[in-house]
Amino acid sequence: MGLISVETASVCPSCGGPLELVEDGVFLWFGCRRCMRYVKRGKRDFVKRFVDYRSRSFNWSGMMAELYRLYLGT
Repeated sequence: MGLISVETASVCPSCGGPLELVEDGVFLWFGCRRCMRYVKRGKRDFVKRFVDYRSRSFNWSGMMAELYRLYLGT
């Protein structure tokens, strides 16, 4: 499986460039292409935390907020 990359509305605090979400079969990366600074987490971690199987919903905004928080911590 190849990489899937999506430009987000979030902005890099260092350079002002758009942050991107990159996905492969196992991991999600979130970071800045200009700065080449990313955080990487396993997709399973996000499924456990942000998928509610009872209501069949995915907390997208919660996941993006968590990724941005992790990115600010790098």
